[in-house]
Amino acid sequence: MKTRARVKTRWGDKEARRKDILDAARQLIELRGYQAFNMRDVARGAGVTVGTVYTYFTDKEALFAVLYAERLERFHADIAPLCGAPGSAEELFVAIANRYLAVYQVFGRELNVWTLLVAGASAKAPPIRPLVEAAAAILLTVRDALDRVAARRGRRLDDHDRRLAVPLLWATLQGLCDQFTGARHLLHPHGWEELTRYAGRTLARAVALEEDD
Repeated sequence: MKTRARVKTRWGDKEARRKDILDAARQLIELRGYQAFNMRDVARGAGVTVGTVYTYFTDKEALFAVLYAERLERFHADIAPLCGAPGSAEELFVAIANRYLAVYQVFGRELNVWTLLVAGASAKAPPIRPLVEAAAAILLTVRDALDRVAARRGRRLDDHDRRLAVPLLWATLQGLCDQFTGARHLLHPHGWEELTRYAGRTLARAVALEEDD
């Protein structure tokens, strides 16, 4: 199968040039992972000089943060319909987990969304701010979905559960993804489907969204 030749961006078209750089970086990250991609290869893939790349992105981390934010926004758009009309808490967790695994394989596995912050970057500074906002929007959507699950069962999450349920859910999800994107899952006989369902069911019971069998 022949690949289509990239149409050369016109001189002075800054937005198209930025898109070329992001496209090249995205392909490299998906192919090699965060640790292996570098600005020189991004420049080569985009058909520009390394200096040009640095006029758009101050460093490798800034470029990665923009791509990560865009990927989280697509993930959010993917799960929003599920969260708007969720089934059981278990089914909701499994559906989110199945979609997030692909995100984690490329982005979360290499650089947790909060690593940029604890490394000293400001949450309000570009391009960190879009990354933080994208993550916060996802957590809010999931929290609202849990409220809907509880309401359908004639229940209401108290303030304590509302504050802690989603961080607990997300930490569990990150741990599962870490297990199955490396070799750790080889230490036990349980598969992705079995563990995600068990995790979703256990978390639901922990916040009294579902009755014990």
